[in-house]
Amino acid sequence: MSEQPASVSTDGLESWNDAVRRAEHGETVAVIAHGRHVADVVPSGELDRLRETIEVLSDPDAMRDLGDDEPDVVGVDAIRQLLADRLAREQQR
Repeated sequence: MSEQPASVSTDGLESWNDAVRRAEHGETVAVIAHGRHVADVVPSGELDRLRETIEVLSDPDAMRDLGDDEPDVVGVDAIRQLLADRLAREQQR
């Protein structure tokens, strides 16, 4: 994301409603409490993508499978398929 996220203070329901509305439209909203950035409201799809990325990056086998010998693995769907295939192979063992 190249833009600075919008921010919302912890004061008032209206600002929370605005944060939710912005997240529904794909925007990340910083939560500011007592002058400090304490959290972010992110679209749920973005959180799912971040979790998938962490899962792949934390898995040495998946990272190896994504190495130079797998040039056709591009995009979320390809990564999901790669992980599903690897899981199926593990379950067969």
